[in-house]
Amino acid sequence: MIIGENFVWLHFPKCAGTFTERLLRQHVGEDTTIKFDPIDPNNVIWHQSVAQREEMSKTDLSNKDTICNFRRLPHWIISRVMFEEKRSGNIAKKELYTTGRFLEYNGLRSSADAYVKLYTGRKIHNWIRVENLEGDFIKVFSKYIKLKSSPAPSSFSKPFN
Repeated sequence: MIIGENFVWLHFPKCAGTFTERLLRQHVGEDTTIKFDPIDPNNVIWHQSVAQREEMSKTDLSNKDTICNFRRLPHWIISRVMFEEKRSGNIAKKELYTTGRFLEYNGLRSSADAYVKLYTGRKIHNWIRVENLEGDFIKVFSKYIKLKSSPAPSSFSKPFN
C-alpha cells in the first residue's frame, strides 16, 4: 500500500504492484508526504485492503481516493497459480484454475472472486489496468502527484509475472 495526501494505492497481488511501486518512487523521489509500506516478509502489510489498514492502524482513510491495479482474469489466475507453485510447490489442477480458483501457499483453496471482494469492499476511484499500465499510470497519478517527465519507454516494456 502507498498512501499519499489525497490517495491510497492498493497493492492487489499479481497486478504489477512491485513495478508500479518502483515507478512511483521514481516520480516522487524524496517526497516524505507519500508513505510506502516496507517490504518485510516478517510483517506482510503491503497487500492489505483499506479496511484492514484502517483496523490495524486506527487511521481513517475515507478522505482519500482509492487506486488499484487490476489484471484481466486469465492472465491474473495464470500468474497467481505459477506464483503459488513456485512459492509453495502447490500445483493447482486445471479444474481449479479454469474456474478462477487456486491453492494458497498453505494449501487452502482461494479464488479470484475472493481477492476482488477483499479489495473492493470500499469504492475504487481509479483503476490501473496492467494491460494498459503506461497510459493508466500517467492518467491516474497525474491527478495526485506531479509526475516527472514520462518514464523511458523501456520502463514499461518489461514483462509482468
